[in-house]
Amino acid sequence: MKMNKSTILVFSILLGFAVYISFGQIKWKISTKLYCIGYVHDLNYSRNMHYAKYTFKINNENISGEQGNGKELLNNHYIIEVVKNQARMNRISIQQPIDPQSIVPQPPGGWTECPINEDGSIKEKYKRHKTKEQTEEYQISGVEFSAQDSAQVTKGSIEFLNQYRPQN
Repeated sequence: MKMNKSTILVFSILLGFAVYISFGQIKWKISTKLYCIGYVHDLNYSRNMHYAKYTFKINNENISGEQGNGKELLNNHYIIEVVKNQARMNRISIQQPIDPQSIVPQPPGGWTECPINEDGSIKEKYKRHKTKEQTEEYQISGVEFSAQDSAQVTKGSIEFLNQYRPQN
């Protein structure tokens, strides 16, 4: 059976594409991953599917990504899984939204392990805990007082204020 040049060309392109996809999948599985916080800010509708468009920051670089079936992800924060040294290879790690205020700040290079569990709960060592100053016993009506909040009152400042006292 003889093949013409166009059949060989099409077969070669398909084979090349299959090899490219396979190596991408293998690279994803064997690569070291980093984790960071991303925000889904937009949707793109294409080929009967909603793609969630998200951005995240790693090593002071803003990077964007896109993931299919993202209609319900819009306007939420998620943990993004990133291939180390190739941040363009990324995906939303777990489909549970997170509150960035309840998790410790992300290191500039990302976390080396996922800071949340499969069920969306934050791992204990990554929970942001209240500091002593944020607890109720150290606050008065929601206002904190400290030495730097008070001003030193001098005789000169009292005299200045008395000059502008309203007359009765």
